[in-house]
Amino acid sequence: MGCFPSVENKSAKERSELIDKKILQDAKNGENVIKLLLLGAGESGKSTLVKQMKIIHSNGFTAKELASYKLTVCDNLLSSIKVVLNGMGQLRINLEHSHNKSHAATILSTNEPFPPGHCDMHPDLVYAIQELWQDAGVRKSFDRSFDYQLNDSAAYFFENMNRIMSKQYVPSCNDVLRSRVRTTGIIETHIHVGDVSYRIYDVGGQRSERRKWIQCFDDVKAVLFVAALSGYDMTLFEDSTTNRLEESLTLFQAICNNKFFINTSMILFLNKVDLFREKIMYTKRHLRIYLPKYTGPDHNVETACEHIQGEFTVRNHNRKKMVYPHFTTATDTSMVQVVFNVVLDTIIMENLQRTSLL
Repeated sequence: MGCFPSVENKSAKERSELIDKKILQDAKNGENVIKLLLLGAGESGKSTLVKQMKIIHSNGFTAKELASYKLTVCDNLLSSIKVVLNGMGQLRINLEHSHNKSHAATILSTNEPFPPGHCDMHPDLVYAIQELWQDAGVRKSFDRSFDYQLNDSAAYFFENMNRIMSKQYVPSCNDVLRSRVRTTGIIETHIHVGDVSYRIYDVGGQRSERRKWIQCFDDVKAVLFVAALSGYDMTLFEDSTTNRLEESLTLFQAICNNKFFINTSMILFLNKVDLFREKIMYTKRHLRIYLPKYTGPDHNVETACEHIQGEFTVRNHNRKKMVYPHFTTATDTSMVQVVFNVVLDTIIMENLQRTSLL
């Protein structure tokens, strides 16, 4: 009797084999999951890159997800026109038509784009925005928006205001890409490319959010650091005495040389090339004024880009560690797709090489 296994023992053995099989499968699955950490200062464009990755590799946004952005887009439009009106005060620009003062008062006193219980903008608010946008004083203030803090996507919202404020409005993918919501906490996004799964962790870039970053440092295969080139002449929202680009450089140096990331791939996205080009080529906001180390020619985008890239890469103190820079415009889906495919190949190759050395 002792030579034959009992029914209980046989059942326990089968359960054990199933558990072992699941553990093995989970281990295999784990090998095909790559954790990416998206870091950078506030307003660098990190969240826009995540949206692009979702569009490119996760079938984009569902109709329900697009509809959910309606309030955000309308709020961005309202906030943008408010900033332009406040900019008029800073720049001492008057309204062209005095009757628009009542419209300005309507906008400045409105906290939410939709009245309580409604999902469309109030007709009075729509009319006020449309009338003010035709005012020469408002346009003059907008043309000088580099002198104050205006959302990068404001021009896009103003160009599309009639569509956005219509009762039939449903946000498009491009509207979602342009929309801005401050990232707080940690947002996790999953994408699949071939047999490999990527978990991308987007953490708020404002100083108050950075204490949360360390929660994501464990087992990171690559850091995607995003810096806005166009911030070279701007200061932080949370600290008007600190230059945005200088803040990004300081932050990059701290991350790149952090002990947690000694063996971690470092990808550098130098973002907002389109806005950077516009400033360098068509304004007098010369790079040398804000970065005295720059001695190259004015109105030369390529030389200016190379200089800023060098300012970042020189802050890598580990000669064995490679930094892979890429120039991007996060709102350009085609560009992001090409760059991101190269980035994924780089991450996989680096991790394969690192594994073969173990």
